[in-house]
Amino acid sequence: MNSLEQKMAELSARFAARAADERDAIADALQTGDRAAIIDRAHKLAGIAGMFGHSKVGEAALALEQAALAGEDCTATGDALLEQLSAL
Repeated sequence: MNSLEQKMAELSARFAARAADERDAIADALQTGDRAAIIDRAHKLAGIAGMFGHSKVGEAALALEQAALAGEDCTATGDALLEQLSAL
């Protein structure tokens, strides 16, 4: 493994280690209906998850962000993201 691959593996592991905190924050935002927090956290996750090898998390985060931006009910998309984060 070269140094770039090693660094990416380390970053991926750190991302996965923070998944529980992200899950809790998104769950709280969904429960309270804090659409701004939902959009902010989902946007960040959508942007970085795929870079660290977690494409399913990124796809679920993007779906939640889009639903929140459209003013839609975020229950199903939020649950899907929470499930992906729990799997890490």
